[in-house]
Amino acid sequence: MQRRLSWSVVVLMAAAVPAAAQHAGHASSLAGLRAGPGEEYRRVGEASAGNALTVYGCLKNGRWCDVRAPDARGWMPAQAIALERGDLSRVVPKLEFSLDAYWDAHYRGREWTVESERALWRDHSPGNSPALEVLAPGEGLPQAGDPSIARRVKQETRVNTERTNRERAEIDAARSLQFKRDQARTACRSRQRAQEQSAARDAKGQPASSGTSMEDCDRLRDE
Repeated sequence: MQRRLSWSVVVLMAAAVPAAAQHAGHASSLAGLRAGPGEEYRRVGEASAGNALTVYGCLKNGRWCDVRAPDARGWMPAQAIALERGDLSRVVPKLEFSLDAYWDAHYRGREWTVESERALWRDHSPGNSPALEVLAPGEGLPQAGDPSIARRVKQETRVNTERTNRERAEIDAARSLQFKRDQARTACRSRQRAQEQSAARDAKGQPASSGTSMEDCDRLRDE
């Protein structure tokens, strides 16, 4: 009986280890998920600001983290991740990226995980290696026939990266504009209150017209 209990404890402890290594968080901004820790890797998904994330760990340099987003598993820039509890750089495990092991676990069977594609990336050092344009063969004059997997990966990665950058720029511009409108509205309402208080102290008790109402101030936010 005691032997059975001991084995049960061992099994429970083993099951608890993976869960302890996971950390709940969310995306703090729009970010793409990559098949490896770098912008050069294929885009496999996307997380919008506020999307829930499960964080499994980050590289030792702290720049990229292995996460599960709503629609994919992949690597995300650490700056786009916010943990629900604790500081990202301190509480999550430190990982080393192994291309074959990671791709076998999460992307097995996809066209771009064939050996010719793996060979392109196997010697890739995350964050410290030639850009995709250097790694991908056949970058010279167009050749007849279908483009190589490496060329297609490069083209798709470039398109996706440009799209993400445009979306980020649009979101940042919209936030900046809204911030300016909010500031203008707040300043307008502050001036209106000050004028009303000044008029209330007037000996005649006749509030002077400020020319601007609170409704006018509120409209500044929506213009």
